[in-house]
Amino acid sequence: MRKILLLAVFCPAVTLAQTGGENTFQFLDLDFNARSLALGGDFIPLKDGDINLAVSNPASIQESMNKNIALNHFFYPAGINYGQLAYGHKFKKTGTFTAHMRYAAYGRFTHTDYTGQELGTFTAGDYVVGVGYAHPISKQLSIGANVNSIFSRYESYGAWGLGADVAAMFSDDEKTNINAVILARNIGWQINGYTKGNHEMLPIEVLAGISYKFHHAPFRLGIVGTDLTQWDLTYNDPSLQPTIDQLTGDTIPVPTASFIKKLAYHTNFSMEIVPNKNLFFRIGFNYQRRAALGIVDRMGAGGFTFGLGIRVKKFCFNYGIALYSAAGVSNAFGITTNFGEFTRKQKPTTE
Repeated sequence: MRKILLLAVFCPAVTLAQTGGENTFQFLDLDFNARSLALGGDFIPLKDGDINLAVSNPASIQESMNKNIALNHFFYPAGINYGQLAYGHKFKKTGTFTAHMRYAAYGRFTHTDYTGQELGTFTAGDYVVGVGYAHPISKQLSIGANVNSIFSRYESYGAWGLGADVAAMFSDDEKTNINAVILARNIGWQINGYTKGNHEMLPIEVLAGISYKFHHAPFRLGIVGTDLTQWDLTYNDPSLQPTIDQLTGDTIPVPTASFIKKLAYHTNFSMEIVPNKNLFFRIGFNYQRRAALGIVDRMGAGGFTFGLGIRVKKFCFNYGIALYSAAGVSNAFGITTNFGEFTRKQKPTTE
């Protein structure tokens, strides 16, 4: 029962911006790396050699990711875990590719029949295996794509699908320090459904983002627009009806969200402080998460995210925390290194 309750909290965090019952594999909308989580979520407008961000934005894949390997893991109680493993490799003739695996394991559950009699246990999980590639159009412009194979298994029910992410990016770290990207992700279809003859669409989403690094200050600001194909993401209770003012007799319409609130549902804000090349402080704000998951009269710091990045010798460590509401938080840890750094260079022999 405890795990079922946790899943009930976990799933809304995935489906905030999706229309219920219309899409499958909703776990694809999760943040799978600690840096993105710390920067408000869905952070894609940056091309700085971070292979973690390249899984989300394939247009940011570059040669410096050759032999990079990264692991990110998100910790949930009661055996619920998710994360990603990514690796980059440069081929002489074709360029640099990334390979990744994303997973969401929900733990072990008690299997019962309709009378409540226990019949054993079962597991549930979702998995993605994908490959990404980017092609530079010019020094500042690049395009990229991921091709993903998606698997899901809940007890005896399984599903499989294919999806793709495509992105176009502008990156100029020499003059303007501006990075901008537009991304369409989860373009695909469920080939084999959980039940016979049932095939659903993936949770396709269009995002756009821009970031700017100050030339003479250690700050990088970013903003990401999410769910750009659906304007109104707010919830309107269908049971509410207009009321009549008892004093004036005027009709009081059902309250609806303002233009500013609807716009805020689409925007994630971030700031990264970079005092030197080995230390990063991060903060973000996700209004949609705050409004949709916050507890009335107890909003607190809901929607805010924080994080830290540290480079130590051959490793880069990342930590992120997202404050969903007063009811709970999400913690993420990541580690990145390069296999090439561990290859000893042979000293030239002299004769």
